[in-house]
Amino acid sequence: MYKIIGADQNEYGPITAEQVRQWMAEGRLNGLSKIQVDGSGVWKQLRDMPEFASLLPPPPPPIALGAPRPASTAGTPLTNPLAAWALGTGIASMPCCVTFILSPVSIVLGVMALSQINQNPKQGGRGLATAGIVLGCISLVLAILFWGIYMMVPDASQFHSGFPIR
Repeated sequence: MYKIIGADQNEYGPITAEQVRQWMAEGRLNGLSKIQVDGSGVWKQLRDMPEFASLLPPPPPPIALGAPRPASTAGTPLTNPLAAWALGTGIASMPCCVTFILSPVSIVLGVMALSQINQNPKQGGRGLATAGIVLGCISLVLAILFWGIYMMVPDASQFHSGFPIR
């Protein structure tokens, strides 16, 4: 006979080994469930009980530090760093669109990232690179418009503070 501590932290039992097996099959108990041989006073995990251990899946192997990644994640595409930089400079170029510094940088980084991604399809970041190029182009167009309008104003210095200077 056994006693069990359920998921609700209540104690159940005494119950038979057959009842324990049925609850395991129903998913009501797992390897981490607490179990006690009736009258022993010692609580153990269900996976540590030899009579039930064979009914449980084996625990996953420990992961060693510095070990290669498991095969399930080995094919995970890594983001191209230039794509991330393209997006970052594209975002930074928006509030600074009156300058021509970050816009071309964002465009060039985005084009370089797309080129690298096309050469190595396992790399991710195509969307980041594209967004960086788009933001860089928008910022560049806004800068050209700003400076074009600024140069067309006959005497731009009079609008320095918002009021004509006398």
